[in-house]
Amino acid sequence: MALRAYVTESINVAAIMGIGDGIAQLLVEKKPLSEWDMGRTVRFSALGFVVVGPVLKTWFMFMESRISKKHSPMRRGITKMLVDQCLFAPPFTLAMSYMVPKINGEEEQQIRNRIRETYFTILSRNYMLWPMAQFINFSFVPLQYQVMYVQCVALIWNSYLSMMLNKK
Repeated sequence: MALRAYVTESINVAAIMGIGDGIAQLLVEKKPLSEWDMGRTVRFSALGFVVVGPVLKTWFMFMESRISKKHSPMRRGITKMLVDQCLFAPPFTLAMSYMVPKINGEEEQQIRNRIRETYFTILSRNYMLWPMAQFINFSFVPLQYQVMYVQCVALIWNSYLSMMLNKK
């Protein structure tokens, strides 16, 4: 995969993650515009650019190469969704639960406590949204648009995730 494709995906993911954090701060947390933590939004976006975009692109390409194309689109979609939600979602959620507070300057012990308190709640909420979204993605969305589709759904998810991982 060309570097350009990764950069493009990363830019898109960064923008959508930034919008998600803005939604979290302004609409969910109901901060006035004057209290919007622009640094937090920039850090969340940067995480999308540096980590989330490339990881998702690589993961989707990996699954595309490993899940048999001989099966019907529905069966491939179900298989990819199950692999994604069983093998990728738990460690990725844990990684995000660590990285977001870390880039916001939290201490290690505080991060560990937050993970103990929120990880299973976040993961259970993941399972309320992502299995159906990923089934649709893997069954009906062309590969070149799958990361973008996920990021559109992630506007909702990123708002929730940002709110949960930035609680003081």
